Amino acid sequence: MAPLTIYYVAVGDNGVSGPAIGCGDSLVATTTAPVRFTDQVAPSIGTLLANKSRDVSQSGLVNVLYRSNLSYAGGELTGSTITIRLSGQFMLAGVCDIPRAKAQLEYTAMAASGATSAQVFINGRPIDEVLSLK
Repeated sequence: MAPLTIYYVAVGDNGVSGPAIGCGDSLVATTTAPVRFTDQVAPSIGTLLANKSRDVSQSGLVNVLYRSNLSYAGGELTGSTITIRLSGQFMLAGVCDIPRAKAQLEYTAMAASGATSAQVFINGRPIDEVLSLK
């Protein structure tokens, strides 16, 4: 039993509060109340995807995944890489939400698994391909 670490976006923060991501934003770790789990990845990603509010309480942080219809389908840790599989579709507000959404998913998965890199697949396709503007 322990708190989960979930990542949200500080828009326009320029890397001050956490890792810098696209469009001059930062990624910020938050923690939940303690939860009981055997595999931390599933509840962490599930908690992130279940949050249907854009604004994260009064923190000033933003959840760009709030309108997306995604669900956790599984994952595995291989060496230092966590691979997660999601099903569903993204509903993002613009081009800046692409790196934000990717970072929220990857960093939350890495924090949950202790991995140093992450691969995300949506309906069997790599996230970069799914979110490509091409």
